[in-house]
Amino acid sequence: MKKDEHFSEEQLNALVDGELDPEERSVLYNHSEHQPDLDMRICKQRKIKELVKHAYEDVPQVERPRARPLSRRGLFSTGLAAGILLAVGLVIGVVGHSLVERESLNGAAAVATRAVAERENYLLHVVSGDPEQMYAALEQARFLLDATGEGEVGHVEIIANERGIDLLRSDVTPFAREIADLQRQDVIFYACSRTIERLNEEGIEVVLVPDARQEYTAIDRVVSRMQQGWKYEKI
Repeated sequence: MKKDEHFSEEQLNALVDGELDPEERSVLYNHSEHQPDLDMRICKQRKIKELVKHAYEDVPQVERPRARPLSRRGLFSTGLAAGILLAVGLVIGVVGHSLVERESLNGAAAVATRAVAERENYLLHVVSGDPEQMYAALEQARFLLDATGEGEVGHVEIIANERGIDLLRSDVTPFAREIADLQRQDVIFYACSRTIERLNEEGIEVVLVPDARQEYTAIDRVVSRMQQGWKYEKI
């Protein structure tokens, strides 16, 4: 076993997020000075965090019609394309060096083709309080569930933060029934713990819809799932 393996990914995440106390930081930094593998892991965590933060800011919002419900075909073609392109870009940036060592890639087109052909898991991310955007995330989840029967999709999760957390607030959301229906089909909903903490500090009590989880921050859940090979799509 390598010496640095007793430092978990959770500890490294906490270090990058500034959540360790001074003594714990000193221990990690002292070890990293003498262990190149540990130092590389810390650098990788920092890079992943920055890539995901950048993705939050730069992914364009999809224009959707107001006069009628979203077309499932149109949503899928636009949303899946955005998700695949974002996932390809981030995965290449984060683990590009190790991928090159293990196999020869024939460019982004080969990665995208393989992603469509295999059974994929999807993490949908809601950051907007606009009901149309919330509806779009639920409609996308429904479409992906339909594809499950054809062997194209594995699991679907939805995480909400910022204003998007209104989707999962029981006293605010207009979609409680739709959420419950998707939960019965094994879609898991997450509310960002950091957003909940911030709202509580502002004196706003956050009561979530039944079975919604709150043990992760949005960025940590996105990073974790992408490291596991999940497809990420910001709605």
